[in-house]
Amino acid sequence: MALLALHRSRWTVALALTLGLSGAALAAGAEALVEQREAGMKQAGGALKALGAAAKAGAVTPADVEKAQGLADFATALPTLFPEGSITDKSRALPEIWTDKAGWDAKVKVFADAADAILVAAKAGDVAGLRAGVGAAGDSCGACHKAFRGPEKD
Repeated sequence: MALLALHRSRWTVALALTLGLSGAALAAGAEALVEQREAGMKQAGGALKALGAAAKAGAVTPADVEKAQGLADFATALPTLFPEGSITDKSRALPEIWTDKAGWDAKVKVFADAADAILVAAKAGDVAGLRAGVGAAGDSCGACHKAFRGPEKD
């Protein structure tokens, strides 16, 4: 967690706070953890959208590198946001996350690998690599959501 706190982007600091609170959230109840991981997913989606726009524009800025770092950090931390027993009435997580742990872990790894590729490309200013990484990450998000996320709840 200390490594996460070293990054200067607001996105990464927010993630570090989320991870630091996850143990307390479990003690307080799974609902707080569900809210934290949903917020992280929204931030990851926003980062992917912004990085996709950077790739389309053909230029990578230092802010894009920070977004890529935050996305890679989130991908690394993702498994810790889904401890056993963290399903609630509000959670869209399906039980298959835990009953098909190998399948879920494989999908998370594909996402983490894509996030790492995005970070490498962003740091190098490699627009084509960034575009490919964003596409791969988006595909991995969709595949995981299709297999392990249920429908929206009221």
